[in-house]
Amino acid sequence: MRQALLILLSAVCIGVVLTATEAAFTVHRKQTAAQSQLVQIMNLLEGPSRNALWNLDQTLADSIFGAATALEPVGRVEIHDVSGTMFAATGEKPAMVSDFRRRMIAPYMTAERTLTRPGGTEVIGRLVLYLKPDSFIQDARATILGSVLLGLTRNLLLALLLSVIFHLFLTRPLIKLGRDLIRVRPDSPLANPIRVPRFHENDELGYVASRINELLAQLHRSQSELRRLATRDPLTNMPNRVLMTESLNGAVERAGQSGRALAVLFLDLDRFKHVNDSLGHAIGDALLRQVAERLQENLPAGHLAGRLGGDEFLIVLENMDSADEVTTLARRLLNALIRAYTIDEQILHVGASAGIAMYPGDGEDSVSLMRHADVAMYAAKALGGGTFKFFDRAMTERAMIILRTEASLRDALADDALHIHYQPKIDLETGAVAGAEALVRWNHAGRMISPAEFIPIAEETGLIIDLGYWVLTQVCRDTASWHRRLPGLSIAVNVSARQLAERDFADRAIAIVRRAGLSPSMFTLEVTESVVMRDVANQMVVLNALRLAGFRIAVDDFGTGYSSLSYLRQLPVTMLKIDRSFVNDVPGDAAIAATVIALGKKLGLTTVAEGVETQEQYDWLRQEGCDQAQGYLISRPIPAVRFEKEFIDPSAGPQLRLVGAEE
Repeated sequence: MRQALLILLSAVCIGVVLTATEAAFTVHRKQTAAQSQLVQIMNLLEGPSRNALWNLDQTLADSIFGAATALEPVGRVEIHDVSGTMFAATGEKPAMVSDFRRRMIAPYMTAERTLTRPGGTEVIGRLVLYLKPDSFIQDARATILGSVLLGLTRNLLLALLLSVIFHLFLTRPLIKLGRDLIRVRPDSPLANPIRVPRFHENDELGYVASRINELLAQLHRSQSELRRLATRDPLTNMPNRVLMTESLNGAVERAGQSGRALAVLFLDLDRFKHVNDSLGHAIGDALLRQVAERLQENLPAGHLAGRLGGDEFLIVLENMDSADEVTTLARRLLNALIRAYTIDEQILHVGASAGIAMYPGDGEDSVSLMRHADVAMYAAKALGGGTFKFFDRAMTERAMIILRTEASLRDALADDALHIHYQPKIDLETGAVAGAEALVRWNHAGRMISPAEFIPIAEETGLIIDLGYWVLTQVCRDTASWHRRLPGLSIAVNVSARQLAERDFADRAIAIVRRAGLSPSMFTLEVTESVVMRDVANQMVVLNALRLAGFRIAVDDFGTGYSSLSYLRQLPVTMLKIDRSFVNDVPGDAAIAATVIALGKKLGLTTVAEGVETQEQYDWLRQEGCDQAQGYLISRPIPAVRFEKEFIDPSAGPQLRLVGAEE
């Protein structure tokens, strides 16, 4: 409507300008007509007036004046001689008018012409003619007023007509276009497309409406692509955490309405970090894509799988009849993932661990279900991986313990609140100190925390990596002076599976030792048998690098795992440690311990018996040819200062005498 009023106002203004212009032209025409009339009258009077003045014929002059005054516009006629004296005159001079009107009509109301002698050029006088202004003004006023009124009326009608046409063909379609734009939903641009106004399909309005619809279509495509990018994992094209959370919220709502069971599987790959670190991210990404394909291939219709990030996947199982059905499906998925993968001609073996939470028993919202499934997954990891666990409330308590322990352990590492204790190893042939095992101890809030409590949590959370480097660094500080006094002393440090899985573990371990001014040959790295056998091919690469640098390699708890002798011969092992469970049986049931000692001799490996607590065990091991022993009979793990005083100082003597030991 504003546009129509603007058009109306503009038309009126233009009409006024046009009308004023027409009035000016009318005045100009009147002026031109008056001037022409003035010239004509002067032409009529000039000849007779010349003759009357030349002949001084007053009668002729009167007759001329009578004929002139008979003309309507003539007001007064004057004849002057050459001296300026009036010879004859008739009528009255017109009354003075206002300055404006005088300026407008004066040039056209008066005329003067020079009179010359008949037949000659001698000036004998002049003729002056005055026209009546009232006649001119009234005629001009009537003409201008009529023109103005007609112009204004015409212009007003034209403006109204233009306003109506403008409103019908432009304003109203624009209003409809605006209303359609208001109805456009930003989240769904094509739900209410812009309607092309009627009769405007092929004009500018139709073009504008069509272009807006094209823009809406482009916006819809852009939003769809943005939503895909925001809700899809770019690596696997699976739903990402955002979409999985939205989908799980919807599944929970549907399960609440239908009353049917809903299961959430939180799945994490086993040994993926080792693959990623050792073979590179390109291989890791290719492996994740194959895992995603297998999950989608083995997941029945109606269920949803997505990638949360890293090697974590979430699976939502709807309309489940029982936990047994969930178990069957979970086992099917894990079996599919455990099959070998071939990537760039390399054969890879990774499994997966899964945690399962059920709605509504384990949670009534998506956050609780995902958190509890995650807790259950870690419980499956704690069993060694490759399996699944259903959530139970006890897991939550364990998860809180893990979180508290992890936080406290991180603080202890940052504050150097951990301590290293050393348990000596004795050469059974000479009785001299052959070395020691470094064991980390943690005094937290006035209570000594058992390594059996915090080491598994450090393994599970990955904190064992930082802890391991800290232990090796601290051992180097503690023992730098010991090696100068006892050159053959070997300090043993335990190494975990998580540490060996680190791509740069060997390089960092070597750097720590050399930075302390020591040689790797002064240290023994102890790895449990189960760790070595879990991933022999990859562990062998790391262990070979460590052995090549000079580290000695010991297999801890030997005999408790499932070692293959062929693998044992290939590994760069220098020492076998007989597990304390076998040492406890001697000398009564000594078959396994004797076999390990004999195996060590055959392979040229040093054998160490751990957990020696009695004189009988000590004597039997020495008689069987075991090389070294450690245990409470010799010494408990003790702080570095005490160890140095009792076992390193010269006053300790070259041999360690045990109570009851026979020479």
